[in-house]
Amino acid sequence: MIPKNEEALEREYQRCKKFYIVIEKDRYKDYFEEAYSDIESAEKESNDKWAIAKAYQALFLFCNGLLVRKTGLYSKDHGCVIIGLLKNNVVPEDTLERIQKMLKEKSKVFEEIELKNSFFEEIGKIRIARNRYMYVPKTQRKLKESPKERIEEVKELLRILSEVE
Repeated sequence: MIPKNEEALEREYQRCKKFYIVIEKDRYKDYFEEAYSDIESAEKESNDKWAIAKAYQALFLFCNGLLVRKTGLYSKDHGCVIIGLLKNNVVPEDTLERIQKMLKEKSKVFEEIELKNSFFEEIGKIRIARNRYMYVPKTQRKLKESPKERIEEVKELLRILSEVE
């Protein structure tokens, strides 16, 4: 869940501090390299369950890499990675606008979603899709989009995020 205001964000950031690990900022390259490897592997994967898992993992690793590059912090806690990106303004507004435009074109975001939240909400949706594939039997998944569509979306997100400095 994305914090609704600065006070909530600060509270979540304080909670997450115990989940952040300090590492050298130049290690972000390792996260990016691993993310690209995972998305490539997701594209080749014939099992939808593992394809979705690899695609989400690629996005998670890339976001951690962005956090490492800017702050020297990384986290195994998926929610805390999002909180760290938000708190430290790691993803610039123009990038968020490009992501929101891409998501709108794919009919995933409606006008009423705040610009800053659209990307971070979408990470949550991709994680939920991954969880459904990992933990729910095939007959009960009920997903709106195909795994291939999710993988293409993650590839596009990585492409846009790769331009963040």
